[in-house]
Amino acid sequence: MRSRGGFTFIEMLTVMIVIGILSTIGILRYIDIRDRATASGMASELNGIRLAAYNYWADHDAWPAEAAAGTVPPGLVPYLPRNFSFSRPRYTIDWENFVPADGSTSGGNGVMQVGLTVTTSSPSLIHALVLAAAGGAPFFVAGNTLTYIILEPNGAM
Repeated sequence: MRSRGGFTFIEMLTVMIVIGILSTIGILRYIDIRDRATASGMASELNGIRLAAYNYWADHDAWPAEAAAGTVPPGLVPYLPRNFSFSRPRYTIDWENFVPADGSTSGGNGVMQVGLTVTTSSPSLIHALVLAAAGGAPFFVAGNTLTYIILEPNGAM
């Protein structure tokens, strides 16, 4: 009587299919966990930027000047950790200083003037950031950007 020496094609194919399905589930889960971790760090950074902006406001009674996307506004540099960057591998932060129609640069008129815009090419990262930001500062999403609104210290928008 001869003993069987190996696996049949059907057995090998079945094992490969099962391994493929398990690895697909694992990869998708890894991507989700990575995006949530990145979004949690982003939410923390955005909160730090918001606090830096309030400290600038307390010292100057105005918001820092507009800066290009990915560039830390010069006025915020002393209030942020050393070598803090608005340009990261997976996303970019843009400081938006919206000047009211009357041209005033200080608060007191009750108009929202500042926003932090996060731009990324990953829709799942934006979704994770929305989930991480629940209960935090007000924000709105438009496509692949999410803009946090920084309220004036007196609470007016």
